Amino acid sequence: MATNLALQLQVIEPDTDLNSIMTGNSRYSDDIWDLRPFIIAKSTKESQKYIRFEYISDADMKKTVKQYAYYKLGKMKPQTVRNYINSSLPMFIKYCSINGIHSFADVTLENYLNFNLWMKDEKKVATGTGNNSCHVVEEIIRIGQIKGWNVPQFHLPKTETANQLWNTKKSMKTNKTKPIPEDVFEKILYHAVHDEKDVLTKAGIIIQSQTGLRINEVLSIQEGCVKRTSDGYDYMEVTLSKTEKGEPIIHKVFINDLVKDAITELSEYTAELRKESGLKELFIFKHGKIRPLSVNKWTENRLPTLIRRHDIRDNKGELYPLTSHQFRATFVRELIKRKVPIAMIMKQYSHVSIEMTAHYLTLQEEEVKEIYSDMILSPESKIAGLRAKEIKGKLDDLFHGKTEAEIDNVITDLAKTMSFNPLPTGVCLYDFRRGNCTDGDGCFFYNCPNYITEVQFYPILKDELDLLEKEMARLKELGHEREWQKQYIKYKYLKPLVESLEVQLNGKESVG
Repeated sequence: MATNLALQLQVIEPDTDLNSIMTGNSRYSDDIWDLRPFIIAKSTKESQKYIRFEYISDADMKKTVKQYAYYKLGKMKPQTVRNYINSSLPMFIKYCSINGIHSFADVTLENYLNFNLWMKDEKKVATGTGNNSCHVVEEIIRIGQIKGWNVPQFHLPKTETANQLWNTKKSMKTNKTKPIPEDVFEKILYHAVHDEKDVLTKAGIIIQSQTGLRINEVLSIQEGCVKRTSDGYDYMEVTLSKTEKGEPIIHKVFINDLVKDAITELSEYTAELRKESGLKELFIFKHGKIRPLSVNKWTENRLPTLIRRHDIRDNKGELYPLTSHQFRATFVRELIKRKVPIAMIMKQYSHVSIEMTAHYLTLQEEEVKEIYSDMILSPESKIAGLRAKEIKGKLDDLFHGKTEAEIDNVITDLAKTMSFNPLPTGVCLYDFRRGNCTDGDGCFFYNCPNYITEVQFYPILKDELDLLEKEMARLKELGHEREWQKQYIKYKYLKPLVESLEVQLNGKESVG
């Protein structure tokens, strides 16, 4: 019998005895699937390691749901499949029960649309909840039509998909994760390093801020995770679970001394707990029994407690509403400012490796572009370049009278429509759909009307200018006039660019 090696799932063929199929520790025919062999993260609650089908009373409907669940287990994280079946789908099963629908095959397009109206008008569910429920039903129908399951054969128009019915694209724009403001970020990191007494909170903040890892990845690190390359560089081994099929992979993340010291302190602090419990995770605590720190506890308790304890406030004087995912956006921003190549950002921040899909890579590139767009196009940005004044004027007109959420939508749309291409020290606005750029090798960025930079790149550009001036002085002294002229072409564009940024840094509004 053929198997899916990732999750050890047997391929179901027409003549397969379903009673012989195992899903984790359970038989396919069981009403509860024990997925513990597939879920290694100890931070996942025990109750979330099982898929339960008992709530589905109709045998034919249960059969279809099991087919879908089994299919998805070979495609994505087991925890996500569990959430689909036990969190998102019950709403639809309840609706079917109320309306006398006993099989997916009996569902009509009208039923499907009325289900969405029922969730919106009667149940008053949140947008995310409604979209998730709608999405699972939609997938069961679409996949079932291909696989030959007992599902309806009606066509789902593009206008009636989950995303369209719940308008999630609009809500995603307004809820995008922004980097932590620089002054707030400095306060958070300072207090975490110097003042925070809770070792787990201290270590978590330091590791996230310096690596850009997701919080679930940080909380998964184990004793002995810090290692050293043959040429003397420290790195940390992290188990990554956000892959297309959910198979965990070990990723190496280079770390600085701040992270290394935090892990050492954490390791020493939890040594006795690990010895007593047999657990290998470093983020563990004792409350009744010894257990790993969960993502929920981190998000709901430790982050807000840190903010309150050290009285960290935003520019409005309010306690800063910190979320763990902001550290990823902030990490990218800091890498960009340090002129780290995009390829390196993708490797460290997005965990891109040969194991990851091209789709996932594209998704993360959009995240990087989002950070650039906020840096360049926000109302607070201080930009420079040949078209800076023109662009700033247009932005001011677009932002006038709009709320913060509306401005976020404008920025997101602009970044897409302007062919927004990240560069080491700014962005290129050239639309490559028009063909190759005519400047070719003669482009220094700085002499091009499509190049725009921002004051956050000032240190990089100023260093480049200083080095250029020293090189020109050396060439002048040697009498190398031709080489000096070549450098001067670049200098005459770079110098006014740096001067424009200096003016804005000093509190003036001039751009250009």
